[in-house]
Parts: sequence; C-alpha cells; structure tokens
Amino acid sequence: MGNRSSTLKNFDLDDSKKFSHFPSKDVQEWSNEFRTRFPNGKMTLQDLEMMFRRFFPFGSPKKFVLRLFNTINISQSDNIDFHELLIAFSILMKGSNFEKLRWIFRFYDEDSDGVISKNEIVNIAQSMMDMVSNTLDAHIDIEKAIDELFECCDNKSGFFTFEDFKELAARKKEAFQMLTLFID
Repeated sequence: MGNRSSTLKNFDLDDSKKFSHFPSKDVQEWSNEFRTRFPNGKMTLQDLEMMFRRFFPFGSPKKFVLRLFNTINISQSDNIDFHELLIAFSILMKGSNFEKLRWIFRFYDEDSDGVISKNEIVNIAQSMMDMVSNTLDAHIDIEKAIDELFECCDNKSGFFTFEDFKELAARKKEAFQMLTLFID
C-alpha cells in the first residue's frame, strides 16, 4: 500500500517523459514544484490568471489567459494538470518548427474549426494588447495590421488553413512574427 503512491508518481513522471523534450531531472524538479504550488495537482484558470497578473500588473490578461488555458487544456476539463502544462512548454520551448506552428495554430483557432479567421486573429491580438498595452508603449492599429497580413499573403478568403499558416511562417517571416508571441 505504501508503495502505491510512489508507483503512481513514477508512472506520472514516466508518462510525462514521453511528451517532453527536457531532461528527466528537470521534469522531476518542475513536477515537484507544480505539486508544491498546486497540491491537488491541478491549475485552474484563476491560478493561471493570477500568474499573468504578476507579470502584467497594469494590463488585463483575462482574455489572453482564457485562450491560453483552453489551448493548454487538451483534456478540456476545468483545470490543467502538470502533463498538459509540460506538453505545451515542451513544444513551445524545444519542439520542432512544425510542432510550434501546430500549437500556435491551435491557439489562434478559437472555435477549433480547423481554420483561423481574421476575427480570431484580431481577438487574440487584441487580448495580447489588452495585457501589455499599459506596461509597454505599444500603439498598433490591430485591424489594419491584420488586413496587411492577409494582403501580403494575397489571401482574400478571410481565413488561414494550417497550410496557409505554414506558408506564412516560411515565406513572410516578418509578417508572421507579429502572430508569434511564443516562438523565437
């Protein structure tokens, strides 16, 4: 009976290693820290929002955090577990370009219909501006910038498929940079 919890902990760690690009030692350390901060093993939307409020105390991260939470929360539950957080972090920090693009595409595809509309890009961009605008001196006409993004891609459909998104990343790097808060 006493070994049950350590077996479960090892299973969780082994399971996490399958989806991570990080050394086991780091994953173990992060897992322990996560469990210290979230003893029930779950992070709520409110927990994530509080973290972002510390980084952006003068902005409003609420909409951005909601989208981020929903993208990380692949189980579609009311909370994020360590595995989900590790998968997202691993992809964004050490994943291949394809993995990063796929994750960012999912982030922008708010309604999960497999395409990103102009409106979805505007919503996400506005949520980013709401979060940082009072911290950084950023004055951007978001809708104009998004229109220019579609124009530079000669895209008249008003939405991007994943293939369009990949092409944008490959051929229009400067234009793509404005969409990628997460990619180096």
